[in-house]
Amino acid sequence: MRAALMVIGVIFAVFLLLNRCSQHELTSGQVAQNNPVEQRQTLLDQIVLLQPLKQHAIKDYETIQQTANATVQPEEMLATVSSTLWWKLREIVEKQADDEGQRLWTKAYLQQLYDAKRKGNCFPIAFPLYGKTTIDERRNLLSIATQQQTAAALNYMLTHQGSRSVVERMQAPPAWNQIADKLRQDYAADADLLNAGETAPDKNKQCDVVIRTFEYILSLPVEQQGPVIRWMLDRHIAVSVF
Repeated sequence: MRAALMVIGVIFAVFLLLNRCSQHELTSGQVAQNNPVEQRQTLLDQIVLLQPLKQHAIKDYETIQQTANATVQPEEMLATVSSTLWWKLREIVEKQADDEGQRLWTKAYLQQLYDAKRKGNCFPIAFPLYGKTTIDERRNLLSIATQQQTAAALNYMLTHQGSRSVVERMQAPPAWNQIADKLRQDYAADADLLNAGETAPDKNKQCDVVIRTFEYILSLPVEQQGPVIRWMLDRHIAVSVF
């Protein structure tokens, strides 16, 4: 009988201990939910392309963090952060990156197009200026591997300063002409969908043209890729926030 009572006592003590731990965890969770700063930080930590800035461009990250803290509603905060980050990423990708960084970014961008095409919604990635989507919606179009590949390209751009091709914005590099000819052979007049933006009547065909364009660019000899990629990234926005 004494042994049985001891067993019951131990079980009761364990139950009380587990109950207290559960209450503590619940209280901690409630505190986090009621803390707007922690809520905003949690949302910021989920933005994949913001994390390289947190590590390698702390001033830019802190500016975005301040922008987030100046808003009240989570939806408003994410929209504001997305816009601010989008412009910063465009500056990095289109202006600051060296040739190798742009090449890595272009490879990741092409993978984004593949992923979004498989999901049946390529337009927000192919033409992010016109795609009316949220950060979560764009993230859901992409595989984890593609998100990581894009973040790795951004990490490279923030930490390397290699050679940069010099191009004239209004004058296409010589190697572009052969790509333009191939696009005409493949798509005839539909090759113009590359520049049609949101006015394209066939978004699926438009996506195919964009994908084929970047496939052709990355199939060029390495020494010819740099000028064409730099010229193209200045004309075609290839930056989405996720």
